[in-house]
Amino acid sequence: MKDLDFFYHLPLKSIKFIARKEFISSAKTLILGYPGSGKTSLILDALDEYKQEEKLYINLKDLRINADTILANLIEFLKENQSIKILAIDNATTQDQMQKLSQISELEKIIISTNNKTLTIPNFRVLHLEYLDYEEFMLFFRKNISPEAFFSHFLAHGTSVANTMVEPSETAQITQNKLRAELSQTNLQIIKECAKKCAETISAHEIYKILKERIKISKDSVYAGLIELENNGFIKFLSKFNEPNAAKKLFFNDFSVRNALNLKKDFNANFSNIVFCELSKFKDEIFYTNEFDFFLTRRKLAIICVPFTDSEIVFLKFKKLHATLKRMNITRLQVISVANASEITIEGIKCEILPFSRWALGI
Repeated sequence: MKDLDFFYHLPLKSIKFIARKEFISSAKTLILGYPGSGKTSLILDALDEYKQEEKLYINLKDLRINADTILANLIEFLKENQSIKILAIDNATTQDQMQKLSQISELEKIIISTNNKTLTIPNFRVLHLEYLDYEEFMLFFRKNISPEAFFSHFLAHGTSVANTMVEPSETAQITQNKLRAELSQTNLQIIKECAKKCAETISAHEIYKILKERIKISKDSVYAGLIELENNGFIKFLSKFNEPNAAKKLFFNDFSVRNALNLKKDFNANFSNIVFCELSKFKDEIFYTNEFDFFLTRRKLAIICVPFTDSEIVFLKFKKLHATLKRMNITRLQVISVANASEITIEGIKCEILPFSRWALGI
């Protein structure tokens, strides 16, 4: 009870909150968000509407507490402090914790956050909080910056909210510190290998073969590690269209992670990952094919990432792909570049070459 009393009387820090596209609107909200996606900022903004005696915020990853003990005493503490109207539990990690929290009911508002997308709790609205998209990222910087400069800032900082607050030279270290805090030593080794295969196909067996040459590791721990990394929002595997058993392509949900873990520069891989991150906000199923980097079936949209090339070369490729586009019932092919812009339509199928900045703000 003393620990709960400590947090109850602890003044919460004031933050300069920049509004997101997602916001808390329900009496009971479960925020599913990646590490660094801004979950805590969203919670603190909601708590800011209440007086000190009306709110209780607990971070279950606080090293000063025992989370199980805190949750075991929480209901009794709330009964003894009936002025509390809003409860915010940050960083829940297990389904057992969710089960205990589901027993709390008589409050004006309850907010729970977690990195783990497999956790559930009945009667809570689920708010999926992604990393910053390009439009949200722009709100963190001066309005008089050119589109080219904004894109350079985006490349340098990544999509994590925390990284927008630091100099570009510090982002790698900040990202590494976050990974060390969140991941086991085994998963750190796994994600470092993932960084070498960004925007490429990779399998757990391949990673296992590489790692076993350097460290003592089991195949099962690699498989389990990759599942954990995906469930907690660090990586995403993309399936091949109509070939569920084919090798999957690997991307990072925050594209800055690749460069924080790999000194080898690969702009094409990084650019593809940036486009993937922007597409993620749709929450549509995304696939890859032999011909296209991304295929969104519901939107009948195919995307190819070509940062630097002439329009004539792109349109020549479009003509060669036209029969494939028609067969797959695709009505639009978007070719995302750094700066080029042009378009052509053949037999009802449009090919658009779009600079990333314009594309990201228009989708």
